[in-house]
Amino acid sequence: MKRTGLSLGGGSLRGVAHIGALKELINNNIEITHIAGTSAGSVVGGLFACGLDPEMMKSVVHDISIRRHIDIGFNRKGWIKGDRIYNTLLKLTDGKHFSDLDIPFAVICVDLISGEMVVIKSGEVALAIRASIAIPGLFSPIEIGNKLLVDGYILNNNPADIVRGMGAEKVTSVRVRSSNPHYPSNLISVLNRYIDIASQKNTDRCLEQHADVLIDIDLHDIGRFETKSLYKSIELGQEEARKVLLNRELYESSDNIIYMDQWLRKVR
Repeated sequence: MKRTGLSLGGGSLRGVAHIGALKELINNNIEITHIAGTSAGSVVGGLFACGLDPEMMKSVVHDISIRRHIDIGFNRKGWIKGDRIYNTLLKLTDGKHFSDLDIPFAVICVDLISGEMVVIKSGEVALAIRASIAIPGLFSPIEIGNKLLVDGYILNNNPADIVRGMGAEKVTSVRVRSSNPHYPSNLISVLNRYIDIASQKNTDRCLEQHADVLIDIDLHDIGRFETKSLYKSIELGQEEARKVLLNRELYESSDNIIYMDQWLRKVR
């Protein structure tokens, strides 16, 4: 039996690429033993842990209307209230709690009060995912207890270390990125690029130390919120995972990262 834990990083709407990578892993009979996700990765990971397979997720992407999920709030903590997104997540996860899941799952957030990373492993799955996609300034944060939770992107955008700590013997990390980021043309895009750089350095260090297998999905010039390229992103995610599985390209790697064909030989 081929088994691995899975860490899924953020990427806004581009994060649907995780669906394609997950589909390829499942097609190759690889059992997912643990999952942790940040932001978009928490959505895909959480839906899978709640019982949705990649084909079902593709159907959700096909049927969902992004515009109808934008409930403008204009409150002091975010432009978008996020109630509609939460209600959809609640429906898709069937209202499940972490204790209901067959696959151990964790969601990564940042607490704006303490400034610390928060790993959610209990309570309602939909609420945890909603917190992890709360991009500061855009979505209203989520209050849980004495914490004010937002997207975990800046502190741990690809939680391979969390998956390892959950007990996974091997860790496969899926990273969604763009090697051709759009030139920052306004205040928001400048701030986004600044945060991207900081997050990227943290992510690279985490993957070097904790990932056994890296599926690196380069979406080139696809924008973070580009709705017209959702299916293309899914296809590119599956294609990149297939390349890693077959080792058809030469990859630059650190000494701590191996690739799928090497790993499969070790665990067979």
